[in-house]
Amino acid sequence: MKKTLLFLIAITLLAGCDKDEATYYPQMKNFAYLYQFEALPGKVKNTHQTLFTADGQQIFEVNVDFDRNGCPTHVKSVGKEGEVIEVARDGDALKGSENGQDVVVTLDKNCAMVKKVTPSMTVDIAYNKQGLVEQISSPASDAAFHLAYNSAGEMAVLSITQAGTEVSRATAVRAEDKKKISDVVTTVKRNDQIKTVSNVCKYKNDVPYYCDIITTDAAGEVVDKQYGNIEMTYY
Repeated sequence: MKKTLLFLIAITLLAGCDKDEATYYPQMKNFAYLYQFEALPGKVKNTHQTLFTADGQQIFEVNVDFDRNGCPTHVKSVGKEGEVIEVARDGDALKGSENGQDVVVTLDKNCAMVKKVTPSMTVDIAYNKQGLVEQISSPASDAAFHLAYNSAGEMAVLSITQAGTEVSRATAVRAEDKKKISDVVTTVKRNDQIKTVSNVCKYKNDVPYYCDIITTDAAGEVVDKQYGNIEMTYY
């Protein structure tokens, strides 16, 4: 679980942003946090998203299919080290495999994730009054992930605690242009180190299709460059 959230930080950290002008499926952003894809507005049928190093080596790939109500019917992701997650909807659950282990993600009647269960871990998912993921935790781990939002429903802070002590904190500043729904600058503080991740995207009809992700250290030196492609189809 810890590795998954840290990889999310490497992509855009606080992905799935929400702007006044953008209309999302109710659970789009919540699934984006769990399965590491950029949340997209509109009646999305499918999205295929890929992340690359600056020299073009693929780091991550994810495909997500949605039904007409915005609930995922199939998800498959492949990481750089060969990590594979593939689940398909079966009634009120997403069932499949996660890195070689069976996995079941239980959904409620509104397609909100309730918990994720594998043979080695149970992950509980809690929501705030806005219906957005507020905490991800497990009885088997002393690590927990806490998500905070502003009044517009945009994620503003991601905090990782271990045994009740904060070990990592990330804060986001969104683009002033509300049409740039995926442009965000995130500052990550961990182990007395500070890094800044800038996500700058290109748009078509106000929907991102390409993003540059640039990471700098506390001195402003570039330490990593990545880029991502976002494809989608609509109902």
